[in-house]
Amino acid sequence: MSVNFPNQRSQAPIFPGLQGFKGSLALLLIAIAVLTIFLMVNFRVQRVSGTEVGIKVNNVTGDITVIEKSGTNIYNGLLNSFHLLDMTVQRLEMVADPNRGERSNRDDLRIKTVDGSDVFLDLTINYQLRRDMVEETVTTSGLGDAYKYKWVRDYSRSVCRAVFGEMTTEEFYDASVRNQKAQTAMEELNKLLKSYGIEVSSVIAEKFSFHPEYEERIRAKKLADQEVEEQISKANAARQNQIFRVVEATKKKEVFLATYSGEMQKLIVEATANAERDVLDAEAYVIDTQLGADAKFYQRDKNSQGILVKAKAEGEALTALANAYQGIGGMNLVRRAYASKVGNMKITGQPFTIESKTERLSYKDEAAVTKRKPATK
Repeated sequence: MSVNFPNQRSQAPIFPGLQGFKGSLALLLIAIAVLTIFLMVNFRVQRVSGTEVGIKVNNVTGDITVIEKSGTNIYNGLLNSFHLLDMTVQRLEMVADPNRGERSNRDDLRIKTVDGSDVFLDLTINYQLRRDMVEETVTTSGLGDAYKYKWVRDYSRSVCRAVFGEMTTEEFYDASVRNQKAQTAMEELNKLLKSYGIEVSSVIAEKFSFHPEYEERIRAKKLADQEVEEQISKANAARQNQIFRVVEATKKKEVFLATYSGEMQKLIVEATANAERDVLDAEAYVIDTQLGADAKFYQRDKNSQGILVKAKAEGEALTALANAYQGIGGMNLVRRAYASKVGNMKITGQPFTIESKTERLSYKDEAAVTKRKPATK
């Protein structure tokens, strides 16, 4: 409602064109503001790291665009939606401890063994999405973490329950058997999850347990088995010790025999050498003895010849003496005997003569004179 004062006059605008310009500028500013608000509401910025893959979905057509490269992406939030998938190795823990895993209550796997026992097994599944099959993961599992529960968890519990259920109660105590079954379960899971773009890298069978009363019986049996194994180990150790001692004694015997054989060989060589030396000494002795005997024989032969010659000469002398004593031999024998007697006698006295001349007394051995005279023929 307008109020008119009687004493006041109405004033006309000074610049009527400027009034129209102000109206257009206001409309322009309003349009810019509206456009800015529209852009701020609909255009968004999303960062993709190196461990993630971006998924941009066209909300109108439903087309999916996979963004594998890391970086900043700007998209229309009115027409598109943007999602991120974690490409790192992820862990699914199904354990009895409520402080572990994604569940707040007990989540270990209950397994029925082939011999009818109930085993509670803690399992850890390591897996990751395949970069070359991200679109398959999204189309089969949807956006977000649905693949974790829809495929990984359900398949893991089902496959592990079947694979580990092939074991006996005793085999659960054998780590090598558990590891073998874990490898088999991983292979089976990869066959089933490959079409969903999921790859399992490891299945880890951790702690296992039984019902308390049954576990007590198993523990008692294990203690008994350990005692038996210990006794077997001791028996094996004793057997090995026996074998070692036999081998050691055999080695000592061989060494002793080898040493004794060497000593015997040495003694044989020495005995052979001594025997050969004795033979050579005997041969030398025989030769020396033979030469000595020959020399003695020669000497005695010569001596006998000399004796023979001497005896012959003496015989000839005696023959000659006997011949000399023939004829007047008797007288000659008397003379010889007398001469022998006289030869041992001493004659003392004082020679004298009645004549004035000096005479010479002489004695001649008749036998010697006779011996020197040549025999007359």
